Amino acid sequence: MYLCICKAVSDQQIRQAVAQGARTVGDVSARLGVGVECGKCLDSIREFLDECLAASPAAVAVAAPPPVVVDAAPPPVVVDAAPPRAAWFAIDL
Repeated sequence: MYLCICKAVSDQQIRQAVAQGARTVGDVSARLGVGVECGKCLDSIREFLDECLAASPAAVAVAAPPPVVVDAAPPPVVVDAAPPRAAWFAIDL
């Protein structure tokens, strides 16, 4: 059954998107482009997505990725300023 006529997206494609990690209508829209033409499909897609997620509780319990540990940057090194020089680029007109 087609849920988005504008983009010709079927219920099978939405099931596949859920199997690949889609959890929100925004996820489905980003993957399949639904809802960007006329937007009439968004309510039916939201209902179908809720049904898919309720039917597969394992899909909802996806573990979050481990936190990324980043070492702090070393403090900036203080250096002396360059000695003053004559302005070699100045032109006297």
